[in-house]
Amino acid sequence: MSNFEQITKDLPPNFSMINPFWDQPPMEPGKLSPTILVVDDDRSIRTLVKALLEIEGYAVLTADGAETAMKLYDQSTVALLLTDVVMPNINGLELADQLLQREPQLRILFMSGSEDASRGFGCVAKPFTGAGLIRRVGEVLESLPASQVARMAVA
Repeated sequence: MSNFEQITKDLPPNFSMINPFWDQPPMEPGKLSPTILVVDDDRSIRTLVKALLEIEGYAVLTADGAETAMKLYDQSTVALLLTDVVMPNINGLELADQLLQREPQLRILFMSGSEDASRGFGCVAKPFTGAGLIRRVGEVLESLPASQVARMAVA
């Protein structure tokens, strides 16, 4: 079973029309929503994650790799990088390093088959549930930026 099939197996067929199972209400209409940059080389995962986040009211940009992600980042105000770790050419860890050099306040959340791959950043282990993804995104957006966490760890 693919990651996509494992993630979507419990979703109702019309999940994009409703908010079926998370306990948090969707973002209030008119409230400014943070922009999340989703990066994954698997189109089905990108599409699913985008749909799940948009249901919750987030603005979502998607990229199929690091090069596209960096271009989108330069054109937008991004609050959270949500990226796969294992990707061709530039992996998610390298992408995060490059974007953190540009914006130390950027929040990072990795998607990976192994939570060990995240180097201390937040990680959603694949396969994940929609509710689990939304919960982790909310936690990361409410947390301290990566640069502040790194400074506290050094002190």
